[in-house]
Amino acid sequence: MPNEIRHFILTPAGTVREFSPDEAAQVATGSDTLPEFAKHRLRYLQVTVESDNGAEIRVQTAGACIEFDETGRIASADAPESADERLSKFEYDTCIQWALREIPATAITFH
Repeated sequence: MPNEIRHFILTPAGTVREFSPDEAAQVATGSDTLPEFAKHRLRYLQVTVESDNGAEIRVQTAGACIEFDETGRIASADAPESADERLSKFEYDTCIQWALREIPATAITFH
């Protein structure tokens, strides 16, 4: 399995939306907008899955809150400011499990 970076936004509707690396890059650079998120501050989780030779898989995460302007363009990204902006354990685990969904369950040992 090659190294990959997965991008997740937790929507105002309470769902998790995944973006491809290309989509995420276009939104991050301002080349693309997400009008459905205009004037919202949303929680974001980036999940990096690294595999050296298939014997070991490493997962690293980085979270942020992303604020969108009135057109749906990213206006800012920073750390959560309050407890309700932090991901719950359930939300965090859901994103991790989704990022690992293509790896056979017998290959995963959680530490």
